[in-house]
Amino acid sequence: MKEVMTEDEWKAHARQAVAQMKNFTAPFVSPISYEKPNDVPRLSGTGSFIEIFSRRFLLTNEHVLIDDKTGDPFPDLAYGLRGTDNVFRMLNGQVSAGYPIDCAIAPITAQVWEASHQAATIPEALITWAHVPVPREILFFRGYAQENSSFHFENLLSGSTSYGTQEMAELPDGLNSRFFFTLHHSPEKAEMIDGDRSLPLPPGFSGSTVWNTRYVECLSADQAWTPAEARVSGIVCRWRTGDTGIVVLRIEYMRSWLLNALNEMSLNNHF
Repeated sequence: MKEVMTEDEWKAHARQAVAQMKNFTAPFVSPISYEKPNDVPRLSGTGSFIEIFSRRFLLTNEHVLIDDKTGDPFPDLAYGLRGTDNVFRMLNGQVSAGYPIDCAIAPITAQVWEASHQAATIPEALITWAHVPVPREILFFRGYAQENSSFHFENLLSGSTSYGTQEMAELPDGLNSRFFFTLHHSPEKAEMIDGDRSLPLPPGFSGSTVWNTRYVECLSADQAWTPAEARVSGIVCRWRTGDTGIVVLRIEYMRSWLLNALNEMSLNNHF
């Protein structure tokens, strides 16, 4: 990699990484919605399909499935699969943990997955063991912002956002670096690679898996890069309005919790 790179050259690299990650991750993600009595469906957050021990799950945050104010699950939770307009209700079997882990998984039944669709699961091999990006690495997530979700023609229509950014050099006050890292989120500085819409505010991005693209790592080593080099490095869990940072739970804790959650599911016969 060139030691000195112009701003235009850097932007070209960033656009390439984001454009390819956008297509690569499209089958993995789903909007998660809920519907209260006498109300229309509303977007709650984002989920990702993962596969662990040959079983499929929808991974998200606990606060996407459970109302922080009441402590009760949101009613009529549902998700979708890429390539179909069908909506699938979440049945019994969700397991979750509160802050600072703030993760939840729900099993995906064989009956649902055997329906016609274009969705895919993130294989365990693409879920890394530790968040250790090289300096200035491009980090990426794909999620569903609430401001891009609306109810029309008896359907909840939610558009996804693909976002490439970098880790903030310093963790904002009040966050524990043991658990979290933060991503820059500056709508006024963001560039759109297609369309003319601006970068949306983060509500709704909760539950999005964050990828270490390893683009800069490969570029520095003069190695060819494809999205298959990317690894899941965390999960979006909070948004801090005061410092424009998106808070991400480190993969070390997400992965450890997943193993405990799978054990709990097995003991409770949720498979």
